[in-house]
Amino acid sequence: MSVLTTVVVVSVAVLTVVVGPARCQVDRVDNKYLDPNEYFLAGGDQQDRRRVQDAFNRYTVQQQQQLLADQQSRSGFDGIFQQQRQQQQQQQLQQQQQQLQQQQQPQQVFQQRNGRKFNIDEPEQNFETSDRFTSRSDTQPPPPPLLNSQYGPLTLSNNNIRQLLQQLDVAGSQQCNLNVQAQWDFETNVNEATQIRALEQQLLYSEYQRKVFSIMTRLNLDNVIDPNLRRQLKYLSMPGPAALPQEQLSRYNRLINDMLAVYNSASICAFDEPLKCGLRLDPDLNIIMSRSRDWNELQHTWIEWRRRTGQKVRDMFEQLVDVSNQAALLNNASDASEMWKFPYESPSLRFELEDAWEQIKPLYEQLHAYVRKKLRDLYGPERISREAPLPAHILGNMWGQSWENILDLTIPYPGKNYLDVTPQMIKQGYTPAAMFRVAEEFFISLNMSSMPQSFWSDSVVEELPGQPIICQPSAWDFCNRQDFRIKMCTQVNMKDFITVHHEMAHVQYFLNYKKQPKVYRDGANPGFHEALSEAISLSVSTPKHLQTLGLILNSVDDIPHNINYLFGLAMDKLTFLPFSLALDLWRWDIFSGTTHKERYNCHWWDLRERIGGVKPPVLRSETDFDPGSKYHVPANIPYIGYYFGTVLQFQIHRAMCLASGQYRPNDPNKLLHKCDIYRSKEAGAIVKKIMESGASENWRNTLSQTIGEQKLDGSALREFFQPLEEWLRNENLRTEQFIGWNYDGDYCKHSIETANLQVYGGFYNGASFSAVAASTLIVPSVLVSLIFSLR
Repeated sequence: MSVLTTVVVVSVAVLTVVVGPARCQVDRVDNKYLDPNEYFLAGGDQQDRRRVQDAFNRYTVQQQQQLLADQQSRSGFDGIFQQQRQQQQQQQLQQQQQQLQQQQQPQQVFQQRNGRKFNIDEPEQNFETSDRFTSRSDTQPPPPPLLNSQYGPLTLSNNNIRQLLQQLDVAGSQQCNLNVQAQWDFETNVNEATQIRALEQQLLYSEYQRKVFSIMTRLNLDNVIDPNLRRQLKYLSMPGPAALPQEQLSRYNRLINDMLAVYNSASICAFDEPLKCGLRLDPDLNIIMSRSRDWNELQHTWIEWRRRTGQKVRDMFEQLVDVSNQAALLNNASDASEMWKFPYESPSLRFELEDAWEQIKPLYEQLHAYVRKKLRDLYGPERISREAPLPAHILGNMWGQSWENILDLTIPYPGKNYLDVTPQMIKQGYTPAAMFRVAEEFFISLNMSSMPQSFWSDSVVEELPGQPIICQPSAWDFCNRQDFRIKMCTQVNMKDFITVHHEMAHVQYFLNYKKQPKVYRDGANPGFHEALSEAISLSVSTPKHLQTLGLILNSVDDIPHNINYLFGLAMDKLTFLPFSLALDLWRWDIFSGTTHKERYNCHWWDLRERIGGVKPPVLRSETDFDPGSKYHVPANIPYIGYYFGTVLQFQIHRAMCLASGQYRPNDPNKLLHKCDIYRSKEAGAIVKKIMESGASENWRNTLSQTIGEQKLDGSALREFFQPLEEWLRNENLRTEQFIGWNYDGDYCKHSIETANLQVYGGFYNGASFSAVAASTLIVPSVLVSLIFSLR
């Protein structure tokens, strides 16, 4: 039996944002990224996919209800999960109703919700799809005991809402714990039994969410005066896709499952060996995209990956848009884009995100011009013109979202080694356990908490011999205020050393907001977890800090080393911003109906060119679906939190460095990029205060009270990279580079007739046909089609 490589469902409500209380992932680019915000099944190869699909099919609505009943009998949630108490309370309720009917006609209390009246003392009814999921049936079952028997009718004047929220907090924590434990068991011991168990628990947790949602739909938040109660109720009233009726929820899950099955099983054939097939994204294609410098091989790999992924999921994505928008209506949002924006609590979020990019864009344009010149020198002016956008396939990454893999082609001072302390770590005998202890000491030096003993006994920090494990680094909150873990197949190298600090920062977040109600045990918005973790990493990765730890013996503080250091960071963090911004602006436009299905792919390339100056290597059409080649699109995972967190980390870093005295604007001896907050209790106080508040306040208030700012601001990033920006400006002036980019031809059309057209400089150009260039596209494609038709 082959080892299962699939990833089971991750809850809508285990986490309420991208990096929420149950788990936090570090890698925004990894194709195995689990969705903490959506509910899905992920498929592996065809055999694994059949196993998962069979398991899912076994749990029909009736069987799910039976599983839930079994689970309820083990739960301590009075009034909801104890069947015996439900029966007793139902009998008492019926007796009370009979007595009331004999005495007087009961007064009905009506409230307005979604433009409709409903009786707040009546239970939720089934949603009818014929009225956009907002109409209610005329036939009403008896009220659930939790609402009426245990605390009395849920009117807004009897103070029972507070008691209800306390009860839901206990129940939600219990159900979340069971679900997270099942997911942990699967990810640390991948086999069919743990996978099915994780699936069972997810179905149970989804059903629990639906019960909570049924309660929330009966309350009118406009009449709740207490701001804390109102905020909790508001969050509980937004369960995401779990609000869908069972049939639609199953359809939603199946669409994502089927798209991920395509994505996870996709493979292509090699460029120069058409009979060598089965090349997967990880590691095969990632290695090619990061290491190859052959234009044609990169182009082939780029095209074939999209043919095997995006093209195949386009129809399913169109259906997913429809179901996601139906879920949004049930969440009192106009469309899925508004539902995704909900945690940011900002009606002008899009404007604020784009405004921050406009602040940062002058720096990016300087970097873009410099890199274009270096790549033009390598590939020739016939392929990269002086003013053109950059072809996406030569940037060292399958999606062109990080350019750090072409550092060897672009580093400003090639003779000066880029910072890497891996050899020294190995020489000094570092182990994974030692790396975690060093990270813990970093946080203790900020006057923050040490890791609890259970963290050390229960975390998995190395790959287990003979036990299949999903190695993607992640931090886990088990929803019980005491169990926090990290899962990571740690290697002794500098990259993992920084990742260990990043993941432990997530755990610090868990520890600091653990006293909050479950609904608040989260970041202030979906970008905060990553922002704080990456802000810590900015200090940990500085030459100053590594020298303090003895990992750099002879630090050289000169212009070449500093520029190389900043350039390496910019080729990852700065280049990521236009991609991450474009990805969710694109999806928001689709969800809102601004972009119709006839323009899905072309609108994507419009955004990539406008925001980031990146174009496809060949002409694309609406038969393609290039965004679908990125894991987060078929998985339906929001991405804008990464953009938000990348910008915000520099704002937090600046505030901590000012507080610690490590940074003084305009002081050449106190530059922001050299700041290390190690041993600064003043910096630690800022971090602790942000973390302790969790999601209990609007993120603007949290920022205002800690760093004195109230919006996303790109100025801190510009300050951090100021020495690099000045160097780039001077270098581009010296070499007379064009700053910015100009549209240089069609990148996408509604349809493409390929006859008499060929690739020239990355684009179809009928005026200069080359049989060799045409064959690089046609021959491998034909061979791939023949090979896969025989498999």
